[in-house]
Amino acid sequence: MTERAEKSGGSRLYAAVHQMDHLMNRLTDMLAFVGMAALIGAIAIVVVDIIWRRIGGQSLVGAVDLTQFCVMAAASWAIPYAFSAHAHVTVDLIGKNRLRILFKTIDRLIPLLCAGLMAFLLYLSWGRAMEQWTYGDVSQNLAIPMILFWAFLLTGMAISTLVCLVQFLKLLLTDEKN
Repeated sequence: MTERAEKSGGSRLYAAVHQMDHLMNRLTDMLAFVGMAALIGAIAIVVVDIIWRRIGGQSLVGAVDLTQFCVMAAASWAIPYAFSAHAHVTVDLIGKNRLRILFKTIDRLIPLLCAGLMAFLLYLSWGRAMEQWTYGDVSQNLAIPMILFWAFLLTGMAISTLVCLVQFLKLLLTDEKN
């Protein structure tokens, strides 16, 4: 048995949660990589647009639509990565040494609260996305269906919810954060 399995009593539940955590980490790494590639694509589109304005005297048709599409992908898929990598900003207003038990409890509940918040935002966004789908809204220049923009946001929120739930289960079974 591995050291981690021994810490949790060698349970199958721990092994399943650890496997899900590993899977979520790999998934969020891939999404972050694709998101960064989209961000590089957005930068390239803006650069080409600037060059085209200098050479051709007019803007690149659809540059705004494509840039927004790429930025939406990058931003929405960075959110699950931030949860997975524990890349949050924390501020200690009160020394953790004084109220160690309280802060330990809060630290254990944070992933569950984050999962609840992301699930609530997913619920609200889903309703708005379905309105966009129903109305058939498209972008201004290239007529890209707006539901595609929403797809990035919805998948980012759904995966963030799963990542937070897996982290909560992992904290529940052991004390390890990563």
